[in-house]
Amino acid sequence: MNIYRTSPQQSRERAAREAAEWLLVMGETPSDADRAGFAAWVARSPLHLEELLMAQLVERELASSAALQSLDMDAVLAQARAMDNVVPLHDAPSAVPQAAPQPRKPTARGRRRRLGWALVAGVAGCALLAGSWTLLQPEVPVYQYASAVGEQRSIALADGSMVTLAPASYIAVRFSAGVRDIELRDGEATFDVAHDSSRPFRVHAGDNIVQAVGTRFTVNRLPSGTLVAVSEGKVKVTANSNWLEALWRDDASTLEAGRAKVESLGRPAALSAGEQARIPQGQQAMLRMPLEVPNEPVDGKRRLSFRNDTLADIISEFNRYNPRPIVVTDPVIREQRYSGVFYADDADSFLQFLECCSQLQVSRQADRNLIGGRSSRQ
Repeated sequence: MNIYRTSPQQSRERAAREAAEWLLVMGETPSDADRAGFAAWVARSPLHLEELLMAQLVERELASSAALQSLDMDAVLAQARAMDNVVPLHDAPSAVPQAAPQPRKPTARGRRRRLGWALVAGVAGCALLAGSWTLLQPEVPVYQYASAVGEQRSIALADGSMVTLAPASYIAVRFSAGVRDIELRDGEATFDVAHDSSRPFRVHAGDNIVQAVGTRFTVNRLPSGTLVAVSEGKVKVTANSNWLEALWRDDASTLEAGRAKVESLGRPAALSAGEQARIPQGQQAMLRMPLEVPNEPVDGKRRLSFRNDTLADIISEFNRYNPRPIVVTDPVIREQRYSGVFYADDADSFLQFLECCSQLQVSRQADRNLIGGRSSRQ
């Protein structure tokens, strides 16, 4: 009897190809059989999960590269098939687990393109192992900018784009030959993007990515999630939350729809001028709403408008404008919701509102304002 042994490298390459195929299937609308087959495949080996995460990372980088988007996919596939270490996924029996998903019926070109990206992602994963893939970690300088409490700051970037930082905000800028990346680490920023079709402009805000080519939009990081508002042009919104966990839960069911439209972020979603979206923390869905442009006050003072917002978000906004922060330690109280319009630099008016019209108690101290529940004796 002949015994054929598979080397660790061969096992990893096969897992990379299977991971790319599963990424394609689960990224569409998986059936119950697909989910069961996928779960069984992941459970069979820790290597499967490792290669799945790698394939997902590579797919995102490929999808955001303007240079790669312009490639002729048929030519890419022809070149890939000519390589002696590439196996077409649809012809490889080893890439199809026992609980194989039912095939979809996309157009011929659409299927070739998605399958091509999956194949490229699998090959790229192998190249990463060999240390020859440099797309993900190019050596480029990172510039950091911040604004103080109560300060609004405008910054001119090297590409001609402008960034306006709201008070107490912080960004890190990293431009390379292929992409313009900005990480919004804290606070709120408005971006006036200079057009450059060869280099996508991406704003990373926690688990979310907002991508634009030439437009004006605002991104706001709050405790409850990310807010994106588009004034001009269009942006593409992507959620980078726990992709595997999201496969087994219905994200949209946990969102508050109201008059907004709930949409899945399993695939990037487009926002146009006059629209805004709220992406709850850790969710794979967003609430699309019309953009509400506040009326500029006659006195020129900045106003904060809240509509059924959590106390945590409201406090986060006030603390950007006022040197004496508001502090709430009780997580239950932080999730209470309130509405109203207040001057940004007058936190005391909001505290008075809470004392008057809620069951909360405010303790004013020299360095901070504490909010807690009223004692039973009161």
